[in-house]
Amino acid sequence: MDISKRKKYTNRLVLSSLLFGLFFGAGNLIFPVSLGQNAGASVVVSSIGFIITGVGFTSLAVIACERSKAKSLVEMLSPYGKTYAFIFTSLLLLTIGPMFALPRTATVPYEVAIHALFPEVNHTVGLALFSGIFFGLAYIMALKPNKINVFVGKVINPLFLTCLAVFFVVFIFNSMGGFSNYEAMGGYNSNAFLQGFEDGYQTMDVLAALIFSFVIIGVNSESKSSNSMKHKDIIVASLFAGLMMAFIYTVLALIGASSLNQMAIAVNGGVALGQIFNFYFGNFGSFFLSITITLACLKTAIGLITSCSNFFMNYSSKLNYNRTVTLVTLLAFIASNFGLNAIIQLALPVLKFLYPLAIMHVFMNLMYKDLSHKQSLIRIVLITTMIASVFEILAMPGVFENLKFSKEWVLIYKTSLPLSSVGLAWVNFTVIGLVLGYLITLIHSPKQSLHHEH
Repeated sequence: MDISKRKKYTNRLVLSSLLFGLFFGAGNLIFPVSLGQNAGASVVVSSIGFIITGVGFTSLAVIACERSKAKSLVEMLSPYGKTYAFIFTSLLLLTIGPMFALPRTATVPYEVAIHALFPEVNHTVGLALFSGIFFGLAYIMALKPNKINVFVGKVINPLFLTCLAVFFVVFIFNSMGGFSNYEAMGGYNSNAFLQGFEDGYQTMDVLAALIFSFVIIGVNSESKSSNSMKHKDIIVASLFAGLMMAFIYTVLALIGASSLNQMAIAVNGGVALGQIFNFYFGNFGSFFLSITITLACLKTAIGLITSCSNFFMNYSSKLNYNRTVTLVTLLAFIASNFGLNAIIQLALPVLKFLYPLAIMHVFMNLMYKDLSHKQSLIRIVLITTMIASVFEILAMPGVFENLKFSKEWVLIYKTSLPLSSVGLAWVNFTVIGLVLGYLITLIHSPKQSLHHEH
């Protein structure tokens, strides 16, 4: 193999590792195990449904961002209006950044694994110490954004994958048993594929994809390859990272289903993962899980801090990159230790509002290469999808679903519309917007051409 080909494949491998590393956090590690335990004999069918939405949508989001030729999410969304692009991106970065996902990168490993290692330590003190060390490491690495491909793609992610590989090899040579005799629970029993499909959709990884895609695009822009080759590199990296995620999801789900031979269904995937690691590795299990899950979260934390800081420093003359990194990291540390549950209650409605819009933006960029000439179409699609996003908030359990003025409409939205059974009722609004926008474009286009002739 000549040097140029070797460089090409090495670049794609590092990009794939970086992309996978940024995406694959603690939730991605925990949830498939829970799926496996609850799906039982239907684990394979459920996993296929989960992968279609959990991996497929994410890979499509990366491809859509690359296809837009934009250098940032704000630029990609600019055809919808600069104000909208800024507000959408700000809300997205705040919620998956210091107000929600970023604090959880420290709290999840502590709750799931670290606390079990030091049960005698006061919970509040232990969390403060761990999150301080955790965010300190993330802060140091985020201060060098040009090294993110080295820190995440070449160091942390390979270490994480090595831990997973050890876990998987031990499972393969010492399986806990078959799972064909274990009946699926809940929604997995009535329709395993659709339940898996909905669970994959509910991971909301598309939101992270809209942010992390531009980290990958930025890293890849430094390559000396031609533009067409850079485009291919991103596509190949997204597909390879997607295949890695699909494989790991499947094995984790199979481990979860197999564990039913040795233990009862756990209250959540984190508890299940802890029990499984202890089964295989004994007293070393808690320590090994702590290392694995901390590595999973650390790489995501670095990506989130870097992305948030790059965005917000561009909108304030007083903030340079280092100051913004300090501010974002400090906010995440405070949120992880004080009132995270309250912050999550505020963040979840925002995420519910943004999610349909995010998927709509992905598919619009996949359908149309240049949206700047489709103003009538994109405005109508944006309005109809926004209406659906409001319904998504109103339909949230225990939040607004019992409001008198909207109760009946929300009930229709949740139960009577096509695709409502899998949580995709909003798609109807987007499709209506597409049809209306297309018809209006057809009506206007003859008039515009006549106008140009005169």
